[in-house]
Amino acid sequence: MSGYLSEKVNDMNSGHVTKPAPYGFRMGRSTSPSQLSNNLKNAIIGQGEAIDAVVRALTIAAAGIRDPHRPIASLLFVGPTGVGKTELARRLAAEVTGDPDRLCRIDMNSLAQEHYSASISGAPPGYAGSKEQFTLFNRELVEGNISRPGIVLFDEVEKAHATVLRSLLQVLDTGVLHLTSGTSTISFRNSIVLLTSNLGSAEIATRLRTTRLTSLSKLRGLLSRKSGIIDSFDEAVSTAVEKFFDPELFNRFDEVVQFKQLTRESSRAIVDLELARLQALLSDRNISWSPSEAVLDHLVHTGFDAIYGARNLRRAVRLQLHAPIARVIVSAESAVRPLQIFTEVRDGVIIAIAAECSQP
Repeated sequence: MSGYLSEKVNDMNSGHVTKPAPYGFRMGRSTSPSQLSNNLKNAIIGQGEAIDAVVRALTIAAAGIRDPHRPIASLLFVGPTGVGKTELARRLAAEVTGDPDRLCRIDMNSLAQEHYSASISGAPPGYAGSKEQFTLFNRELVEGNISRPGIVLFDEVEKAHATVLRSLLQVLDTGVLHLTSGTSTISFRNSIVLLTSNLGSAEIATRLRTTRLTSLSKLRGLLSRKSGIIDSFDEAVSTAVEKFFDPELFNRFDEVVQFKQLTRESSRAIVDLELARLQALLSDRNISWSPSEAVLDHLVHTGFDAIYGARNLRRAVRLQLHAPIARVIVSAESAVRPLQIFTEVRDGVIIAIAAECSQP
């Protein structure tokens, strides 16, 4: 009887674990690793090494030679704020599932206290919520399906309590989360598990401020003279990561991927993408507008910040370009369409002017 019961229990447990997808799962709109890499690099500027790590993991999975008893990949993204860590997860979801928001995102900043570990593995028997088996995980988004893997993002892991982080050990090790109730599991074996962290960023920001070096172009110039400053930044991040994570957890990441600070060149490309996005939005409203080189240069000059990254660039675009264009659109709401808007830089300020397009 004991053997019979043991067999039945094993059958019940295995029924809760999603079988890993076979080799050959599709990469969304991409038909090859190189195409996936190009699509991601067109959306995430200046982070080629991080994108290569993601594509490498997906390629191994697509070839069918990954460990079927672990997640497809478990990658830790580390780097300063505003360099594209979370955005890469969203773009990957867009490529794999067709929707950038179709990912299970856990904000670890909200799990700073020990008792929040129940939000990950569920409440233990006898406690409120144990029967409902509530967790923060959306099972459908986590487990995916046979052709589209799930995308799971643990954002800002350094903000979570140590007990919460330890609950991730079984996810990274076996690809299965056993709920505390003991009656159910969630499978991560068909999931890409991504974790983001800003560890080491505060020290780098302090060094940038104290040395008055606010652009990576200056840093690269110093590096060419063998100053070693950029190498020390990489070392600062590596040291902070290794000090923060327990060896048991740190050793279970497939790769630790360091995101680089933005350069002026990559900042210019980011602003260019933002302007193209604005141009498309205006075109949908039958409004013609083309950005000039002077406007682009001005936004890069005023918005570039090695500490705050792309968010500062988007802030500059919003305040200095969107605002004057919006005023013109609202003022000319009754004007005959199509409408044409011109922008130029005068005395360090972007000016927008409207003109009705001549009808053919």
